[in-house]
Amino acid sequence: MPDLATAVTVVDACGRAGVPSLLISGPGMGKSSLVRALAASEGVLCETVLGSLREPADFAGLPVVRESGVRLEAPDWARRLHAEGGGYLFLDELTTSPPAVQAAMLAVALDLKVGDLQLPKETRVIAGANPPDCAAGGYELEAPLANRFCHIEFTPSVDEWLDGMATGWASTAYSRAVTSDEQREALVRSSIIGYIQRAPEALDAFPKVGVQTGGAWPSRRTWSMLAKVLPHLRDDDNAATNAVVFGLIGEGTGVEFLEWRRNADLPDPVAVVENPETAFDWRSRPDLVWAVLSGVTAWAASRGTVEAWRNAWGPLIAAAEAGAPDVAGAAARTLAKARPAKASVPASARRFAPMLVAAGLVEAAA
Repeated sequence: MPDLATAVTVVDACGRAGVPSLLISGPGMGKSSLVRALAASEGVLCETVLGSLREPADFAGLPVVRESGVRLEAPDWARRLHAEGGGYLFLDELTTSPPAVQAAMLAVALDLKVGDLQLPKETRVIAGANPPDCAAGGYELEAPLANRFCHIEFTPSVDEWLDGMATGWASTAYSRAVTSDEQREALVRSSIIGYIQRAPEALDAFPKVGVQTGGAWPSRRTWSMLAKVLPHLRDDDNAATNAVVFGLIGEGTGVEFLEWRRNADLPDPVAVVENPETAFDWRSRPDLVWAVLSGVTAWAASRGTVEAWRNAWGPLIAAAEAGAPDVAGAAARTLAKARPAKASVPASARRFAPMLVAAGLVEAAA
């Protein structure tokens, strides 16, 4: 279970990445106090909405007839967030919200859409929930809603509670989250792609036991969310990394992914581009080669420049020449799809030309 500083770090990293987070604890543990303190520390608005007291229309919008047609009007709390340019939206008592209300929350949680009103992207969505067995009139989280959150166990220690009492809950633990960049994003993507290449059954693993569907489990959505959040964590922050991984894809798959990632020890994509012959042993296992090349193509795509795109062909050529032409060919197709306008495949990569032409990704030479 993460300590308070780790929980704050995970909430912050999720917020930076635009991924909703869910604080789970027994009643009276200070979830709402934490969220209010986070908002106050940033000087932004915090809107708390209790699902147990709301109707579906409070999230899906109330139909209002106008001259132009019917519009789904958002409630006051959503309009205030919109007017302020964002802030914290705290969806409290999630497990006392009836299934119909949970269904109406789907677009709010992930798409920041309340009726016909689009909330600013600066809006951070955090939810609070008690375990269903200790919630008043509790419900299990519906699977579609549960799969939209990073689940964070939240039980501050006695010392952390005493610190909060001493300060009047006016401050929070310091967040260790960091600013993401293209290199970090590419490296994270490469590790996820490499793992799924080796364990494709982990891409979608809907729980077979009904009660587990209300927790964290692997899906295409949560893997994509993981790719957004992990770059906002320091490489040496194992506590926060574990909490994010377990909170998005579940502990079982999470342990296996972290073990694979640790053993893979993937190189920095930029280092591979700069030194394609020596930065990585291309005779390694196919899943590792695939992961490294995926990181290179992800980096080139995120850079979006002609220079980066042309330079990214170097590692593909090195991999093909070292005995991994099939993996390099698959990466070449992906890289070709990310081609910037007016960019041409370098002459050194002509070995891939027939395959790319056949796939309709590049034009045949005149």
